[in-house]
Amino acid sequence: MKIVPYSDEYREQVRRICLETGPAAALTDPSTGSCILSNYCDYYIENEAEHCFVLLDGDGLARGYILCAGDYRAYRKRFKPYAKTIRENGRGEYIEMLAEHTAMRVFSRRYPAHFHIDISDEFTGMGWGAKLMDALLSKLGEEGVNGVMLTAGSGNKGAIRFYRRLGFRTLISLFGGTVMAKKLDKAVKE
Repeated sequence: MKIVPYSDEYREQVRRICLETGPAAALTDPSTGSCILSNYCDYYIENEAEHCFVLLDGDGLARGYILCAGDYRAYRKRFKPYAKTIRENGRGEYIEMLAEHTAMRVFSRRYPAHFHIDISDEFTGMGWGAKLMDALLSKLGEEGVNGVMLTAGSGNKGAIRFYRRLGFRTLISLFGGTVMAKKLDKAVKE
């Protein structure tokens, strides 16, 4: 197993993991699948590949990833076509996205980066999530990013414990989601 920077050769594998680790309807309902990919995957790999890392198994197959937007303001401007796709394909997903984006906007000055991480079930609990986080946080530190946040499902107690062990703290819980964040040491941009 190893972690590598994202490249387009992993596109379909990363998208598959996104759907498989999402709600069950993501695999069976094309509208739900489209919303999940637009909100949690496609923007990042299409616009900010430099902030994305992939977990590969010994055969070179993707088994997990971490995808990140390095600066919320830039993300918000470029996310509009993805938001339109979500709005057209799922009312509930669109409302969730708006709630998540509202929370990100509120905290974006102190925590400008945000991310999504997913690992195939058979590879969880082996420390790969922490290693993916290390790869991302190292990259953000090199760029001088001062903070990073995420939204976890409030019922996802395992994920919340994982983020707390990595130094994230809860900022707010709302609409079924818990917004967590971590300050990063400011590195000097080269």
